[in-house]
Parts: sequence; structure tokens; C-alpha cells
Amino acid sequence: MRDELLLGIDLGTSSIKANAIDRHGRSIGIGVAPTPFVAGQHGVDMTISALFGAVQDAVAGLGALASRVAAVGVASMGETGTLIDAEGPSELPLVAWHDDRGSEIVRELVDAFGVSEIQRRTGRQPRSVTSVAKLGWLLRNGYSGRGTWTGVAGATVWKLTGAIAQEQSLAASSGAFDPIAGSYDEEILSALGLDSLAWAPARRAGTMMGLLSRPGSAWSGLPEGIPVTIAGHDHPVGVIGSGGDSTEVIDSMGTGEPLVVPWEASSPAAAHPAWPGQMGDLTITSWPGTERFMLLWETLRPGLAMRHLQRALGVDRSDIEFSSIRVEAEPLSLPQLLAMQDGEIPADVLSAQPEEAWAATLEGYAHAAAQAEENLRALAGVTGTTLLIGGGLRSRRWVEAKLRRAQYPVEMAEEREAVSRGAALLAGVAAGWWAPESYPPADTIPLSPGSAVRKGMGSRA
Repeated sequence: MRDELLLGIDLGTSSIKANAIDRHGRSIGIGVAPTPFVAGQHGVDMTISALFGAVQDAVAGLGALASRVAAVGVASMGETGTLIDAEGPSELPLVAWHDDRGSEIVRELVDAFGVSEIQRRTGRQPRSVTSVAKLGWLLRNGYSGRGTWTGVAGATVWKLTGAIAQEQSLAASSGAFDPIAGSYDEEILSALGLDSLAWAPARRAGTMMGLLSRPGSAWSGLPEGIPVTIAGHDHPVGVIGSGGDSTEVIDSMGTGEPLVVPWEASSPAAAHPAWPGQMGDLTITSWPGTERFMLLWETLRPGLAMRHLQRALGVDRSDIEFSSIRVEAEPLSLPQLLAMQDGEIPADVLSAQPEEAWAATLEGYAHAAAQAEENLRALAGVTGTTLLIGGGLRSRRWVEAKLRRAQYPVEMAEEREAVSRGAALLAGVAAGWWAPESYPPADTIPLSPGSAVRKGMGSRA
């Protein structure tokens, strides 16, 4: 039917979005609900019931459009998840990806395997953000659980279909998954005492992972029997939704700011590159819907730092963004930025005028990203444009800071809801509307290095 729509659900750090798009890839309606993370005694987490309630609220925001949905794709933040058994999801708290619980688990892994071996096995740094660190902490601190581990996207798919599923790029965020081999590392799981649990098999984004069940239809208001897929980790899915391709560097500006480049794992020896010391946190993951891979640089968390700074300064975000537009400032250093991401605001930042502190922080992030992009281009051999995507594009001050440092042509994605759009596009693959990467085009705005944003729109074929 020509009036059918695709639904992309984005389970983000700050909000949950349900985006209905048509056959041309255009958003027809969107529902939004806040992600119900709360700060508690041990850190930041949410309950499974609160998550499901927020998803239900976001879908309800579509109104009558929900009845026209022909397929559903779910994208989500990585790392955060739960265990599901025959009775349903456990009552384990859903620990936020940026929560630092599990640092001791990471130290155990490093002692057992060494950093370079963990990188070789998993394509990523050993970090507390990984699922195994969070799950290990929970099971050692008074929580019990059994069943199959999957992420919050998988839990939402279970609620809709009754099927337990996982997707490749989200499995890669577990800290115990080899993205090249496509399998979980039993030795890592065994070393942490997690091998008695099941881990949902990782499948390619766009695969039909279940049909919307009668209970799922009653809960969501979506039609029974339609295909549901997991679209993947939010950053890779945002690349799809914004029209990014394998010739570019994609800079995803948001709570986290990964830089994305294509990665060719042509042989086992080349599959897991040796990380240069200055590169920081590099991650190999799947290019959603395909057999290819992407490399992400994941050191920066601008949204966290700016949130901490905003609270410390006691300013309104929109006001400080406006007042900082024409302020010149020296960029903060990477160590200063990393401290701010942990909530530690340097004294010299706090003593500056608010607009100067804000401008210096954005200049610092632009400088750090520009240096990382240069290294990534050399590592991956990418010579194409730089594509800016994500919610951070709403900050004119941040975009202009990036343009001052640009060495390659820069484009800005017109699509602001890239993750939910990408999830909907992959739902179209599950529904048979199109083949992977034969999606309706996305629009971009070309920008000139060293100048302000120009109005205009270019179509990406």
C-alpha cells in the first residue's frame, strides 16, 4: 500500500524517538519521550519497566500514523542491556553506557589478557563502558540474573515480538565479541565468570528478527504481524540515516562524538590494527546492513562535558550558545576535556567568563577532533569529504570552530534525526522495500572551510 510507513525507534541517552518515514525517506511524524535514566546510590541507570514505558510514550506520540507502520527498526545506545529468560527480562538495573561501574572488571581483564590482546580479540579498548564490565559489576554486587544477554534494542524487540535477538554492531559493544569473526569470545567470558549465561546471537541489521506479536501490538498500538529488526548501535545507524558513505569521514556530534571511517578487514592479520598511541579509543564495528566494517574513534564525550559545565556555570544552554558565538578563545587541552567529561571542571575554566569558558570548550573539542581526523585518514586511507552529523549541529559556535580547522571539504547533514531515520531505513530492508544501501537519498549542506555556514542544500545520490 502506498500509504504504508516505516518506523525507526532510537533509544538514545537523553531521549527516545519514534520516527515514521515514507517511501521517499521523508519523516511524516515523530514521537519523543525522555530516556528515564536516573542518578542513584551506585550511579546512573533505569528500570526495564521505565524503558518500556518511555518507548510506549514515544510511539503513542505518532497518533494515527502508528496504524500505517509496515515494519519497525530499533537502534540504541551501546553497552546497556539486560538478561531475558522464559519469564521475560530480569529486574537488573539498566546501567547507563557512560556509568563507570565495572572498572575493577576491566582491570581483571587487562591483568589476564593484556591490552593489546583484548584489542586483537575484540577490536576495541578494554573500558568500563562495555557490557561485560557492567554485567560483571552487577552480578558481584548483590544482583542475580539468568537467561540471555541482549541490549536495550534487543529488549525492545522482545517486547514487540517475543523473540530474543541481537545485532552485530551492538554485540561489538559488549567487550567480549569479535566483530570480524562474528562470535563471542568464550575465554573472555569464562575469565569473568559470565560463560554460564547465554549471549543472543548477533545478526545483520535489516534481518527480520521477529514479527510483531498480538501482545506487542496491544502494548504498542502497532499492527500485528509486521517485521521487526534491530538496526544497530546508534552511531553507525546515524551514518546510514544521514546519508554517509564509505568515501568520507563522518563526524557524529552529540553526547559522544565518534569519528567514523570505513575499515577493510581483508585478512586476519589486518583485521585488528595496532593502535598508534596517540589514537586513543578505536573501535571496529559493522557497517549496518552489510558485510563491511567501520572504524570509530570514540574518545570524546562533548555532551557530557557541556552538561557538567552548564551546571557548574549555572547558565541556560541556549543563552550561553548565543553569547559565545563571537567570542574568541584558545582551545582547552584534551586532558582538560577528558576531566570535564568526568565532571571535574578545571579551576581556570570556572574562573573565566561563562561565554569564554563555553567557547574554549567547543574550540577544544573541535581541535581534538581535527587532530584525530588527520590520524584516521592516514590509517584508513580516506580522502573524501568530512560529513558532520548529529544533534551537535544545532550549535553554530561548534560548527564554526570545526570549519576553522577543516583541511577537506565539509558537508553538514540536513537530517537532524539521523539515528531514527537510519533505523527506519533498515526496517525497510526487513520489509523488502529496498536492498541495503539502496536507500532514498539524504540531503546535505555544503560548507566552506574557514567560513560561516552557507545556506543551501545538495542531494546525495
